[in-house]
Amino acid sequence: MVLVDGHVHIHDCFSVPRVFDAAAANFATAARALRSRGGYDAVLCLAESDKEHFLDGLRSRRLGRVWRGRHGYWELEPSSESETFVVRCGSARLRVIAGRQLVTRERLEVLALGTAAPLRDGEPMEATLSAVRDAGGAAVLPWGVGKWLGARGAVVARVLADPGWRDVFLGDNGNRLDVGPEPAHFRVARRAGRCVLPGSDPLPLPGEEARVGGYGFAVDVALDPLRPTAALLAVLRSGAPFAAFGRRERLVRFVGNQLALRRRPSGRRG
Repeated sequence: MVLVDGHVHIHDCFSVPRVFDAAAANFATAARALRSRGGYDAVLCLAESDKEHFLDGLRSRRLGRVWRGRHGYWELEPSSESETFVVRCGSARLRVIAGRQLVTRERLEVLALGTAAPLRDGEPMEATLSAVRDAGGAAVLPWGVGKWLGARGAVVARVLADPGWRDVFLGDNGNRLDVGPEPAHFRVARRAGRCVLPGSDPLPLPGEEARVGGYGFAVDVALDPLRPTAALLAVLRSGAPFAAFGRRERLVRFVGNQLALRRRPSGRRG
């Protein structure tokens, strides 16, 4: 079994070992809830904006290779894929997969999972999707508060209606309220056989790292240990069934987070 958080940010205000501790604990909780009888692979899909440089910090060793966590030391292990980083603490292992979060000319977000290519912000939607495809990544249109309404919602609908973009996924995230109907675009996507990939999408607020690994999806496959990113992308493109795990945001915390974001001088990142 593979447990995946499909939308992860490691913001500058986060403690790196707390991110890993939380992810390991949340994935273990999900495995128990799903009654996993064997082992599981735990995967964090990064979606770095142009202001986030966690992977660059790992590559340059600026962030080090060892972090002291709650239950021991997290250590960076070698990987045979340039898009994959592996960290381990005792028996807990996390695969961190590279990815980008882009903003199109229409002010819509596009995730490029499984690639660290230097993709550009500010391009039209279709040009952005083409760039992600050419880079070998999986393109995801993530839901965001108020972002799929009006003209921007029409752009999402246009992509969903175009058979040329059958390989584009939609993304749910843990910041969406856990009550009320789901977005209409999700229903349209599912009727057409498209996947809606859940992910935590932690906000750039202190303490939000505790949510990493807390909302995602499980696929009953085993990843190739030598090429985990390529294997995961192949699974997603195959349309293999998956089960969502975790829960989204409660009303009080949802409102509090939105107010906190508005008080930040630079607004929301990611």
